[in-house]
Amino acid sequence: MDFIEQTIYKDSTNLYLQIPKFCPQCGAVNNPVTNILSRQNVKTSEENELIASASHYCNACSKAHFTIQVQSSGSSYLVKAVYPETQPSLLPEEIYELSPRFVKIYGDSEAAEQRGATELAGTGYRSALEILIKDYALKYSEDDKDTIAKLNLANAIGKYFKGDFFSAAEVVRLLGNDYTHWDKKYDFKLEQLKAYLNVFIGHVKVQIMLKNPIVSTKKN
Repeated sequence: MDFIEQTIYKDSTNLYLQIPKFCPQCGAVNNPVTNILSRQNVKTSEENELIASASHYCNACSKAHFTIQVQSSGSSYLVKAVYPETQPSLLPEEIYELSPRFVKIYGDSEAAEQRGATELAGTGYRSALEILIKDYALKYSEDDKDTIAKLNLANAIGKYFKGDFFSAAEVVRLLGNDYTHWDKKYDFKLEQLKAYLNVFIGHVKVQIMLKNPIVSTKKN
């Protein structure tokens, strides 16, 4: 997790705290309203340290995250703990609107990844891909829900996506199978699977924007 410095005015002095660069709740660039909850001297090992706890209210998602910080020098503090401890990516708004369940599964998978549970994360990213593809098909294809539901992931990719769309999704499916199935076929890192999934997410965003221009593109 990356951190930035935030200046807080408390008890007639400036305090320099570390805060997550991105909100741990929603992934937005962090510029929270910060409140110092407590400051007290705590004996750690052979010395006393000044420990501060703080709440950080995110203006983007209206949720709070929390830090515990230790005085490093003067009025400067360094983060020792953050809650929540994971940090979600900020996905495109178009994806949130199209497929809220995809966003939830993607976020859960990312949390598992950041905690080191890569096997769970890989399975989750593959599941998220299927949800996104089928939500996209339900909204933009002529097929009904029952038809779409009966398709396995390979068939859904082949039916609804071509070219670069197909390639990115198919890479995620094949690599995701190595986390889902007993027999592993490929030597790769989870970051590679996630990179192709993010490419596919970008493709879907572009298609949604083209299908829903913010101004009319019809000639008068």
